[in-house]
Amino acid sequence: MKKLILAFCLIAFIVPNKILPQQASDYFPSSTGFVWNYKVTPLDSLNNPLTQLEYLRKDSFALVQSYQGKNANIVLSKDGPLQTILLQPYIDSIFYSFQGTDGFEYFSTSGIESFLNQLDSIGIDTNFNFLNFFRSLQNWYSVYRFGASPGVRYTLLQKDTTISTFNIRFKYSAIRNNDQTINTAIGQFNCKKFTTQWEFSYLLGPIPIPLFSIEDTNWIAQGNWLVKAYQPSKAVDLSLLGIPPFFIPGRTIDILDQIVSVADEQITLNEFQLFQNYPNPFNPSTKIRFVIPNRVRNPKDLSSQAPRNDNTLVTLKVYDILGNEVTTLVNEEMPAGVYEAEFMPESNINQITTGIYFYQLKAGSFIETKKMIYLK
Repeated sequence: MKKLILAFCLIAFIVPNKILPQQASDYFPSSTGFVWNYKVTPLDSLNNPLTQLEYLRKDSFALVQSYQGKNANIVLSKDGPLQTILLQPYIDSIFYSFQGTDGFEYFSTSGIESFLNQLDSIGIDTNFNFLNFFRSLQNWYSVYRFGASPGVRYTLLQKDTTISTFNIRFKYSAIRNNDQTINTAIGQFNCKKFTTQWEFSYLLGPIPIPLFSIEDTNWIAQGNWLVKAYQPSKAVDLSLLGIPPFFIPGRTIDILDQIVSVADEQITLNEFQLFQNYPNPFNPSTKIRFVIPNRVRNPKDLSSQAPRNDNTLVTLKVYDILGNEVTTLVNEEMPAGVYEAEFMPESNINQITTGIYFYQLKAGSFIETKKMIYLK
């Protein structure tokens, strides 16, 4: 009898551990400072890649803090051409939160407000505002359900409204596909694969008649999160509502090992230069690049037998918004070259809080100041 009880205890312990779905947080990087580099390739109307229009995207896991009622992992994002991507500030934010086997993402209109404003400018219905409607949908949604059965669609949001006397339904849903092993620039991963869908339907009584939908498929790798994404192009015909037909371009997103800017190759040592820090905003650290040019000697000194010193006294300091010095990053004589200093607020003896800071480079008669933002 004791052996039987022991066997049941072992089964109760072992079986749940084998069938318990993996925690959603296991798929996200474990600590801040993680950086993703991506290549984004637009697609034409037939979903052929437009390689000549490729651009880059860079995301940075900046901090963890409360956001709209949840403990959020905040990712700063930016995109642009190879020539400038490393020097650009971060201008967008992505918010994730994890509870058990569910990965939540905060839906925001920040990236589509210009498009929604264009729809409103058409004047379809003076009593309906697209921007305000979608702003009312801003919320957390459990997009990534790692415990869901593959192939079963789940509804994240459904809302009905009236536009120009037509009953319209907006539906946001997702589906977990079968796991898929893919090869990427940073290795091979057995990925969880999710497809989200925004569906726009006309309600004929209780029956929704689909007008168009937008799908987005994401490949999620353990410890790396998003390593690939695909959104097909979509031709949209909403003539029923008096909206002229339009085209939503698709795109693919592929993770890269790193981004090496061609701007590095274009930097010359002909003049002093102070670049924008990156990342910006930042947490926990940021890097500041600057150039010290070759010094041109006075012709009278060319025949001098005195030892030649082509170094320049350089100081790089950080100040708060009131002009108080926070720290000195560089204070030394330096030869011509391209340099990079790192500012790590948490290692500074002064108390650093979230806010705007300035960094100033002084080298000879050259003085330049730039602004940066620290998010704690």
